[in-house]
Amino acid sequence: SRGDEARVFFRGRKVPLALDAARSSPLSIMAKKKVVIVGAGPSGLVSLKEMLEAGHEAVLVEKSHVIGGVFSTLADSAYDSLYLTISNVFMAYSDFPPPESYIKYSKKEEYAQYLELYAAHFGLKDHIKFETTVEKATLQPDGTWTIALTSKKSGAATETLDAVDSLVVCTGSNQTPKKTPANIAKFGREIMHSVDFQNAADFKGKRALIVGVGESAADIASEISTVAARTTVWSRRPFLVAPRYIQIAMTTPGFDEFECMGDDKLWSACKVGDFLETGTTSRVANAAPQWLYASIRQMAWRLWANDPAMTPSLRVLGKHCKYTTRGENFFRGDQAGWVTKNSRLMQMLASGAVEIVIGKTADFSADAVTFTDVEAHDSTFFAENNRQTLTRDLDIVVCCTGYTNDFSWIDVSAKNDADGAALDWCPRTWYKHCWPPAFAEGNLAFIGWARPHQGGIPQTSELCARFHALLLSGDRALPKNVAALTKLEADTENDFYRLSPGLTSLVDWPSYAQALVRMIGCEPRTPWAIFQPATWVKYWVYPLWPCWFRLRGPGAKPAQFHAVMNRFPVIGSKVLVDPITLALAMPWGFAQKFIVNPALFPFKWLFSRTSFVAKSKINILHGNHLRIRDLFNWSV
Repeated sequence: SRGDEARVFFRGRKVPLALDAARSSPLSIMAKKKVVIVGAGPSGLVSLKEMLEAGHEAVLVEKSHVIGGVFSTLADSAYDSLYLTISNVFMAYSDFPPPESYIKYSKKEEYAQYLELYAAHFGLKDHIKFETTVEKATLQPDGTWTIALTSKKSGAATETLDAVDSLVVCTGSNQTPKKTPANIAKFGREIMHSVDFQNAADFKGKRALIVGVGESAADIASEISTVAARTTVWSRRPFLVAPRYIQIAMTTPGFDEFECMGDDKLWSACKVGDFLETGTTSRVANAAPQWLYASIRQMAWRLWANDPAMTPSLRVLGKHCKYTTRGENFFRGDQAGWVTKNSRLMQMLASGAVEIVIGKTADFSADAVTFTDVEAHDSTFFAENNRQTLTRDLDIVVCCTGYTNDFSWIDVSAKNDADGAALDWCPRTWYKHCWPPAFAEGNLAFIGWARPHQGGIPQTSELCARFHALLLSGDRALPKNVAALTKLEADTENDFYRLSPGLTSLVDWPSYAQALVRMIGCEPRTPWAIFQPATWVKYWVYPLWPCWFRLRGPGAKPAQFHAVMNRFPVIGSKVLVDPITLALAMPWGFAQKFIVNPALFPFKWLFSRTSFVAKSKINILHGNHLRIRDLFNWSV
């Protein structure tokens, strides 16, 4: 509200603070806009749905003949063994619960079917131009767009859309594979990008090198290792890994994460408290200060690494995470960079099926690779003055090196600023990773470039789409100082995510979601413990599932919230049996909320450079600053 503190201190500078959910008036006047959305993946579908629901004239352009993007019903849209890294409940849109009455990690095919059901329920396919490519989107001097299309469906026929009020780009950051690095290109045998990997059938008996340790790399390396003669994984820097099922992985000897996800009897026994998202996104965990949030993980990693009773995979996982967050990153913990939410690779490493090499450089010859400055091999780490050299003969290299954006089809030359450029293609130069400051009226938005550290892109995209629909309707407005705020938030993210400097789409789901729901005006009210004890427990200890943001405000659909939450009663959920939650997270989270935050609020400018000392974790990133009103209510 306008009565809240209007400025914050950052690195000794007084910086304007965005006012909550900047509202324009009058709210009752709805402006119908012409909107073109590009890309029918999860981000494009929810954008289309929200634009139509708000009354806008919207059309979606999709180059293939199906919806879903990498989660389409086409078999080759992604590799065969792909499972989601968050639950079906978390990955579901806030107003369309998953069809299952239980919680699980879905296969790619199951999520593709969910998207089909979503599109059918909201009648989205009638508004999609399939097999159509955007050749050029040209900004006009009046701020509208002229968009040239080519339709394969109509025999390469062309079409031009004029006077388009808003272009919403939802092509995603996984469209254009990065080029093979120059050093790897010297390898004389087969080189492939992970986008071309389907299964391990062609790797039998081969000596394979997998470049990268992300979630796809972990799956691909693990899959290949079941048939290859040798599987080596190379990472240029230390990495972080987390198991999908923390409690089960700690207490079940010989636990196999991949086997559990594929076995109905095993995963059907899993409860809410078993899932990684409970420990990473719950409100009570994120109300705690960052130093405590990280310290809990540091204790867990040391327990896992040093306790012989732990499973072998957890022991090597603990060693790697402890090593990666040593020194200045100790109190940032696993928040300092991207976490691979897939412990399957650690299982293969512990069993000897895979070897891992960490080193900055690799010299490739026609049929081999030599690592000249090996920092770690498997779970053995070497001091800086004792780096090792390792050579491996190879038959094939798989590059899990990511993707790059291609926006060459967008022409914004009509709106050059004083420096001659109206747009930077880095997501951190867009407000909330979505709205370029030069296009604050909403005539250009990028939805799908906020990649949660914990959570899924469809969930951040849904919040962006909800706000964008309100922005185009005239019911909301971006802050007047949007450029300054974008710069401030980008500086904070660049400083915080030190271990993943190149992953500029990375966001923190709890704080990002909280910032967006403030803008939308759909913050849920905290239930009273005395009147709704079960809902109160769920509010604080359950994952921050998107359905919470349908209880009130624009687009409220409380029946959908209850449809989800009624499936998961507190009794038997395992959320209150974890000793770390009971002994540390809950007491410290509430102490931070009701004692530390009020005490330090008048002096918070003193702690601007070491924000984890004074702030709840949820108040560090994305402009989700602690407000005066937050000191006197139960909300985080």
